[in-house]
Amino acid sequence: MRKTPLEPWIASKISANSPEEGFSQARLARYQLEKLRETIEYVRSRSPFYREHLPGNSGEQLRDLEGIGEFPFTTSQHLCERGPEILCVSQSAIERVVTIPMPGARSNLKRLFFTKEDVELTVDFFHIGMSTLVEPGQKVMILMPGDRPASVGDLLVRALDRMNVEGIVHGLVESPAATIREIVRHAADCLVGIPAQVLSLVRHETAASIPHGRLRSVLLSADYVSPAIVREVERVWGCPVLNHYGTTEMGFGAAVECEARQGYHYREADLFVEIVDPSSGKPQPIGTRGEMVITTLTREGMPLIRYRTGDLARFLPEPCQCGTLLSRIETVRGRLNDSVRVGAAHWLSVADLDDVLFPIPGLVDYQAVLTDGETSDRLDITLFPGASDEPAAADSARRAVATCEVVRRAIDDGSLSIGSVRIGVERPQINGTSKRAIHDKRSAEKNP
Repeated sequence: MRKTPLEPWIASKISANSPEEGFSQARLARYQLEKLRETIEYVRSRSPFYREHLPGNSGEQLRDLEGIGEFPFTTSQHLCERGPEILCVSQSAIERVVTIPMPGARSNLKRLFFTKEDVELTVDFFHIGMSTLVEPGQKVMILMPGDRPASVGDLLVRALDRMNVEGIVHGLVESPAATIREIVRHAADCLVGIPAQVLSLVRHETAASIPHGRLRSVLLSADYVSPAIVREVERVWGCPVLNHYGTTEMGFGAAVECEARQGYHYREADLFVEIVDPSSGKPQPIGTRGEMVITTLTREGMPLIRYRTGDLARFLPEPCQCGTLLSRIETVRGRLNDSVRVGAAHWLSVADLDDVLFPIPGLVDYQAVLTDGETSDRLDITLFPGASDEPAAADSARRAVATCEVVRRAIDDGSLSIGSVRIGVERPQINGTSKRAIHDKRSAEKNP
């Protein structure tokens, strides 16, 4: 088993000024502390927002890495309402602007700004991360948007070109049959795509057009990855499936699994990661799940100090079997705002439903809707099978949902009932790379 390629890459970055010193966790910690201090001073001198947001905080007062916990958080609301004030460079230096709708926010557009140098950092990470999955001379089919400069697909193509690997931007999966034909036509060695969309390919009636073992690897990204999807892809196509994690705020790319597939290794030379209690904001012990908070260490255009991602994860205490000294993060379980409150004490997430529904043979997607029942909340499920006739899917799904721990507890205390479970006629239209969600259609007075 090969060690993650991120380790020598990170080691070269942190040892650029002292190549005689070997890579160690202590050396990495010193580098991160130096970069945290530099970044704090950089934003306080250049960003109007951070001059106001960090009035009594300076890089000099940061004595150790734990000290960053004394600094205030940056939030999505800050990005929506004061995004341009976070900028540390002039608008003319910006190469890429990404606009993300934020429903329900007072200012409902979140804008992220990247300089040419910021974009290069992501291309460099993609280049190194993809070397786990492909080798020179191979082809990667990218099932994600790539028509715009510096979009995810475009950045991947640039990164792969540095490895003498051909990147083919296909775009999102709109017709599984057509996508499978393109994979076969191009003789792709690797796929990069969104979990539910890749599952729609694996469970399509023409999936066998791609012989077992023909694909060398699959990388899943942009949404929660249920273990059931990983198992199904590996069973049908006979190739390893790795997970990637990244958000726009992180520059699209942040972390990727190694060959051990036991959690993410992340860009520790570019990002400082904390796991905090979502309610109190206090640091969580290693091994305890909480909200991921990131501070960018090398960003030029729009650095972020203690940005609350809303993603749920935890540091894993055991070393990775690949032998790296790098930290290991459990694959992200989901987002705080993915969960909806059921009754007075329960929170139901897409990940909870994914894990019990996607093992059902033939299912490629589903839609979950919460409505007002007569005496409790009601959960309705619409199933979208890959085959035209799945008579047992509805009964299987009803039984599967009832085994979900959160659903079971809510049913037991009378907070929830399972309503209709039916086969859908037309799968919901794909909306970019938007993450799937539980649709909450309860009346306002019953929806806290």
